[in-house]
Amino acid sequence: MFYLIGIGLKPEQMTLEALETLKSCDQAFLEGYTSEYAEGLLKELEALIGKKFKLLGREGVEQEFESALLSAKKNNIALMIFGNALTATTHLQVLLDAKENGIKYKVIPGISITNTIAETGLDEYKFGRIVTLCYHTENFEPDSFYEQIKENQKIGLHTLTLLDIKKDEKPQKMMNCREAISLLEKIAKKKGEVNNWQFIGLIGMSSEKQKILVGKEAIFGAIEVNELFPQSLIVLGKTNDKEKEALAKLH
Repeated sequence: MFYLIGIGLKPEQMTLEALETLKSCDQAFLEGYTSEYAEGLLKELEALIGKKFKLLGREGVEQEFESALLSAKKNNIALMIFGNALTATTHLQVLLDAKENGIKYKVIPGISITNTIAETGLDEYKFGRIVTLCYHTENFEPDSFYEQIKENQKIGLHTLTLLDIKKDEKPQKMMNCREAISLLEKIAKKKGEVNNWQFIGLIGMSSEKQKILVGKEAIFGAIEVNELFPQSLIVLGKTNDKEKEALAKLH
């Protein structure tokens, strides 16, 4: 049996179902390139599940995991994912591979950043399509995420933007909210556009030191932006009176 398991944003957020499943597995792997814990260490995870696991990068999941997956025909094999198990498309491909090879599988969901956005005071029903902001490099400057934010803005919806992570590079990089805002402004300038977007920074959500920062000034002035990860950025759509009250009083 193959198990695809979301392990939340810190060790304590793992569900009882996930914990008991991992304890019973013959072998466990952790996908380590799409995110990381907001709080807690991997050795704490090992202590919880009572076994050591192998940490996999992107290449490990996409190319080297095949033999481990095939062994799930006779053994119980688990692939752990930070946050929720099926947020990234790579993990859906693993399920497709399991199905193609006649391997039984089960998905166990976990707590992700999408479960924390309501803590801002914004209405979850008023979020549009989620986008991912990618680092620009010399020969790679995508802006489709910018256009999607504009589409959400047109109909008054908030946008949760997930920020790029380069865990397989040396040195590793994790985009922060300041970099994300600067990137959006760079794209707007290149297009000759001026917008008055308002931002909320989600800094190290679910950790004891988490910060919800309302407004560009707060984001650029907070030292936590350099210290706490992962980070996500919300681009505000049209806010109702209750949302405005919550943003003013809670953060």
